[in-house]
Amino acid sequence: MSLQLIVDDPAVILRSWPHEPLRFRRDPAEFGRWLTLAEVDTLIDAGCLAMRNVVLLKDGRVSEKWEYADPDDPTMPRCGAVREHIKAGGSVSLRELEHLKPSVADLYRALCRETGYGVHINAYLTPPGCQGLKYHFDPYVTLILQIHGRKTWPVHPPFVANPVQEYGSFHLIGFTPEQRHYLAHTPPAATFTLAPGDVLWLPRGYVHSPYTEGSETSLHITVAFKERTYHWAAERLAEDILRRALADPEMREELPPHLVTLDTLPVVEQARDYLIGALLSLDPETAVKYLQRSALVL
Repeated sequence: MSLQLIVDDPAVILRSWPHEPLRFRRDPAEFGRWLTLAEVDTLIDAGCLAMRNVVLLKDGRVSEKWEYADPDDPTMPRCGAVREHIKAGGSVSLRELEHLKPSVADLYRALCRETGYGVHINAYLTPPGCQGLKYHFDPYVTLILQIHGRKTWPVHPPFVANPVQEYGSFHLIGFTPEQRHYLAHTPPAATFTLAPGDVLWLPRGYVHSPYTEGSETSLHITVAFKERTYHWAAERLAEDILRRALADPEMREELPPHLVTLDTLPVVEQARDYLIGALLSLDPETAVKYLQRSALVL
């Protein structure tokens, strides 16, 4: 089980998914199987990273792609641009590590299989005394695996309960003025300073603003689990019901012309009655098998 390489008591975690930050400790040398600072330097300086693999960050701002893309080949960063960004105090996010390193690909596949969730694995390099992203939150649980240097994570409880990518995500709603005032004037509920070998379990929604601690460059891997929700289950069942509705000739009947100018109540009532009837007649065993098949598609 690959999860046991990262957390304590993986069987307990899989049985009762944690909803508060947790810290674990591992042998720092174990993380070298997945990534090292020397490997990151080689990837950057050898020009091995395509634009899809690189996001540049500094002081809470995400750089626009055009700022560092090669004008002659927009699929690649401009020669030396990523290293220049680091020397200027910027952070680098390496995306889709599972497509760059076989060892990370093995970890990715194992974690997908063990949890049944979608997974993505990125890395973040931040120079000493610098910060990439400032306060924000993610719509999925993240595991932070500290590889090199030290990074401090001030953490506040969620403003949004159970955010997902499509609803309540920070990238969609940001912070209100009141929330920004709160973050500026309220000490974090917890602060975690991670050294090599430390792992931080950060549930979705928890607000954080990590920064490098000390005189060394910080490098960590982020493993994100794209959790399935009850909304996901409802979507899958609704999709199945609507797919089967196509086989019903009455559901394929045309609606009257100029529907918006007519009494639409009978249309609503018929559609509602069909959906209620389909849900009430839903065979639980068949529905379970359908959800299980859907869950295999990551």
